[in-house]
Amino acid sequence: MADLSEQTSVPEVEKAPVEQSVISEPAERLLASTPDAPFPNPSETSPISPITSTDRRPFFYVGIGLVILLLAAVVGMIFLYAIYALFLTGDSGEETVVAEVEAIITEEAVATPVPTATPTTDPGVDRSLNQQVREVPTVAAATVVPAPPPSTRPQLLANSSIDFSSSQGTWNYLWTFPGSNTWEPMVYESRDYGTCWYATDYVRICQESGHPGNSADIGWRWTSPVTGPIEILIRAEKIDVGGDGVIISVFNNTLDASTKPVFSRPLLGDDSSGFANRFIIDTIQPGEFLLFVMEKNEDVTFDHTNFEVTICQISCP
Repeated sequence: MADLSEQTSVPEVEKAPVEQSVISEPAERLLASTPDAPFPNPSETSPISPITSTDRRPFFYVGIGLVILLLAAVVGMIFLYAIYALFLTGDSGEETVVAEVEAIITEEAVATPVPTATPTTDPGVDRSLNQQVREVPTVAAATVVPAPPPSTRPQLLANSSIDFSSSQGTWNYLWTFPGSNTWEPMVYESRDYGTCWYATDYVRICQESGHPGNSADIGWRWTSPVTGPIEILIRAEKIDVGGDGVIISVFNNTLDASTKPVFSRPLLGDDSSGFANRFIIDTIQPGEFLLFVMEKNEDVTFDHTNFEVTICQISCP
């Protein structure tokens, strides 16, 4: 076989002349002035970074600065106010501060308990139970102070007209012979002179009046339910104008009309205006009594007399 290299021949291709690019004169100068440096290899060029977000740190720093400025302004205002309070308000501010400090110290002193001394040893050590019981301190009984009695107020106790009754009770309706100390109860009945308490004939005690007789004195006896002092108010006036009048007397806790009365006054026969007298009895106890007596003067004619007794504790209105 013939050799392929010999049989097949490849015609030679003539190399075409490479046309050089025409470079302008300015470009030549630029190339001449630029130092020789290798052109960057496209494979070695760093990739273009993607678009990143906006950095916010400057705004944070600005906020911190504003806060610091605000705090500085507040501190400055406080400092200026303190200077104003110290130098312009004078001693009053200092006195107020001192008073507040003293009040705080006082409160702390009151609130702080004072420690009490405690025994360093147990008092029950080396003592029997009986000894410890006997050594227990006794507490003295507290002194009981009696409460003061309630204050007494003025009040009405009795009135002969208002309290008039058909039965004997707090008021007793009595009669006696002149000069005698024996008093007898009257009888309550209706006669020609009305429904009253009667002794003999016209001798009587009615709700607002009384009439003694030639042979009879009449009496109103009132029994006290309280302790004195008491005030008595007596009103009397003639109903039948004429005669020589009557005598009115008051006895304290006695039926003996011969003793000295605590009050006595005559009422003249023509005295239609009468009188109103007050007097006080300091010493009287519950159960004791007052006797109000009406008797003739010399003549018994025209002796019908208005009579009213008011008795009050302390004083009468």
